[in-house]
Amino acid sequence: MLAAGRRRRTTASLRAALAFALGLASGCYSNEYLDGLCANTGVCPDPPPESPVAFRITSLELVDPHTYTFDTVLGVCTDSTATLNGFIAQSVANYDVSNALVLRPLDPESAVVKLQYVSALCIAGEPTNCTDRMVPTTHTVDVDAFNRDAGSCGTAAPNSLNPGYDAPQRALAPCIVSETIPGTPLRLAAQTGMQPLDLALVEVEIAAAYALDDEPQRLVTGSLRGFLPAATAMLSAGQANGISFVPWNVLAGGAGCQVDAMNTISDIDNHGVYGQGVWMNFNFTAERVQWATDRPEPMAETGGDSETDATGTTAVTTGATGDASSTTVGFGA
Repeated sequence: MLAAGRRRRTTASLRAALAFALGLASGCYSNEYLDGLCANTGVCPDPPPESPVAFRITSLELVDPHTYTFDTVLGVCTDSTATLNGFIAQSVANYDVSNALVLRPLDPESAVVKLQYVSALCIAGEPTNCTDRMVPTTHTVDVDAFNRDAGSCGTAAPNSLNPGYDAPQRALAPCIVSETIPGTPLRLAAQTGMQPLDLALVEVEIAAAYALDDEPQRLVTGSLRGFLPAATAMLSAGQANGISFVPWNVLAGGAGCQVDAMNTISDIDNHGVYGQGVWMNFNFTAERVQWATDRPEPMAETGGDSETDATGTTAVTTGATGDASSTTVGFGA
């Protein structure tokens, strides 16, 4: 974990960079900008564009599969999922990681909205300020999302859950669920001077329930699931505390250790396209934040079939070094 002094230096440098990025400099197509343009020039979109509303993920935890680490001191295999989730929670609390969901528009009554999922840059405050400026295109993706006023949102892949673990949350209506995202990285952690820890997931689905009467407004009982192919899981996904993290090395049924050698378990799944791998299921909650962007607001459709923004929709590969021989003792070692 980061030392206190190191966290202060990291936070200070991040604040300086984001202060520039979040400044009302050229190219910010906010509602205020468009209102001023309309008032001063008489050029007023009809219907007016919808403002983006962003929610920063404030809690994120892996629920299925679990991770298993061999404790070299005790000489036993332990379930290290709680340690991993604690590490993720610290990264979120320190604003080292700020995954965000941006809705265009925030309107539970609209059948279809645009959803941007992005590894945003955020500064804590009242309100918290976030932006997608300076974020690489590999870490932002746009898809359609669907509002439901009855039933629930979000599903696990068939036959992919271990009954011995807690099941992923399922959002109840009113709720929102994304269409399947072909591929996007899920950032879990980032430490100064180390390679960020990203899981390169494919066939991602994001769902959450609305809690719009809260202050701040929130997305609750969220679920995020995606498939991690074995070929990707066997590569380094980044670094944590200076140690290369290879997901395959902590997965039961992969190269992970077994708590009970006489009753082995496997969390490895089979995918019809990608072959062997594992479905990763996360729970999350998110809170509304102030949003700044250089992207023009979406204009009204002029006709024809709507298309999903192609940015980042192809399956991505991990930003790791690709050195499958990197050693790791997993989280909690």
